[in-house]
Amino acid sequence: MGNGAEPDMDIPGCSCASCCEAPCEPHPNPLIMALRFTAFGLGGLVALGGMIKERKFKHLAAWLGTWTLFLSWPRYLICSRCEGYGNMCYSYYLGKYTSAVFPRVEGKDVGPLGFGMEAFCLSSMFWTPVLALRGNRRLLTRYLALMQLVLAGQFFHACRYCAAHSTQAWKNVCPAHRSWKKILGVS
Repeated sequence: MGNGAEPDMDIPGCSCASCCEAPCEPHPNPLIMALRFTAFGLGGLVALGGMIKERKFKHLAAWLGTWTLFLSWPRYLICSRCEGYGNMCYSYYLGKYTSAVFPRVEGKDVGPLGFGMEAFCLSSMFWTPVLALRGNRRLLTRYLALMQLVLAGQFFHACRYCAAHSTQAWKNVCPAHRSWKKILGVS
């Protein structure tokens, strides 16, 4: 047990070939995820602190409402139908979060409502702080720089993995998914 000579049969999620019929899905690199969460958290703190400092409480309420919406209905419409449901997925572990909140939905693809809500939530979460901070160049520049890191991390880490490993046809609607499939030469 644990010495490499025999498999750890009693450890849930053990991925060694000798004790599992099929190896588990690969998990995201913890260091990369820590860097992505750090950039995301710092961007959120700049946005939150900036909206409070600039006394933009209506913007703050809209931003927090968008976060509430993002973590509810779109997760049911998208993540509960995804093959990454219940896993430590590359998209900020939302597959694990969704499995704790919503049941898995089998046999249904994501429709226009799910994609539309996701686009609305993500764009509102990004642009609301921009509108609130437009009077303070220093805070706005910090926020935009951090969000560029967040978007780059999402595109080069999560979207690349999704395009390389996903088998669900409904993901072809996503422009990042289609771009990475072309780059990687995946059909």
